Amino acid sequence: MSMIIGCILAALVLAFVEVLLPGGVLGVLAALCVLAATWFGFDVYGPLAAIVVFCGTLIGMAVLLLIEFKWLLKTSIGQHLLLKTSVVGHTRKPPAENSMVGHEGIALTRLNPSGRVVIQGKNYDACSQDGYIQRNQPVVVVAQDTFKLIIKQQ
Repeated sequence: MSMIIGCILAALVLAFVEVLLPGGVLGVLAALCVLAATWFGFDVYGPLAAIVVFCGTLIGMAVLLLIEFKWLLKTSIGQHLLLKTSVVGHTRKPPAENSMVGHEGIALTRLNPSGRVVIQGKNYDACSQDGYIQRNQPVVVVAQDTFKLIIKQQ
């Protein structure tokens, strides 16, 4: 009986802490504790006891988590743990259009293989097909990736 109660208490504690430190590991351990308690209930008292232990533990975890969420929302600690706003963002626009292919420029930084180039007075992120290109070397655009130009040394 003490193993059943111990597993149930461990499952409740692990589920409680999983809310504070999300990641899934503690939730999996809580589920394993519920299964262990169910197994011990079945082994010692039979199938009806196993069903009661399993359902009772799940109901207890649900009530505990509901209370925890209600309680956490009202405390200052909970205000710091829970998000209040959504994160918004966007990706950068591609640096140039396909019409940049064939244009010539100068390596603004050393490219080994990534760096910056100047083409028509504008700075662009670039990646070299040739590998290493020294600063101030003439380059030509051969292709374009989503966010950078693919260049080679002239």
